[in-house]
Amino acid sequence: MLAWDWALFQSLNSLAGRSALFDALVRFLMNDYALTTALSALLVVLWFRGRTPEDRSADHAAAIYTIVALAIAMAVLKGLNLLFFRPRPFTAHDGVHLLFYHPSDSSLPSNAATVAFVFAVGIARRSPRLGALAIALGSLLGISRIIGGVHYPLDIVAGVLLGAASVALVYRCSRPLAPLVRGVRRLAGLLFLA
Repeated sequence: MLAWDWALFQSLNSLAGRSALFDALVRFLMNDYALTTALSALLVVLWFRGRTPEDRSADHAAAIYTIVALAIAMAVLKGLNLLFFRPRPFTAHDGVHLLFYHPSDSSLPSNAATVAFVFAVGIARRSPRLGALAIALGSLLGISRIIGGVHYPLDIVAGVLLGAASVALVYRCSRPLAPLVRGVRRLAGLLFLA
């Protein structure tokens, strides 16, 4: 284990257990639904926000690329978890303040940070304003999961990098995805969603 990883974990995790109100806030931020739902909502906003046909087309493509990047990131993450297992902080060390249930999968990379930063970077590629909000939400999710005792900082950093790299890969390979984008947009149009 890297010294900075453990030291930063201890520093952030020491904030837990001091205040019931703060712990409740951390539990809310670190749960599997609150911030990921907010990030999903931002992707929906991106889908529907375009004012011109060109803007809508580009926004739709960005949303579709983000979903494709999410699928890629999850596949890579699962592969990494099969190859390498890092115990969670609360199983590897005594005295960790755990504010969450006991996840049993590998701590590295963080699933939550990976998902959050696929959304954040995918949204930011098209909309800096929405992207800044998404990055802030993803950062809150990552930090809260360290405070809550379920991830080391390196787990979060690895998830951020995996999420961002997945989006970058999809944009780099966007040309072969053009038929998928057209097909999804056509289907969405039939359903009055585009």
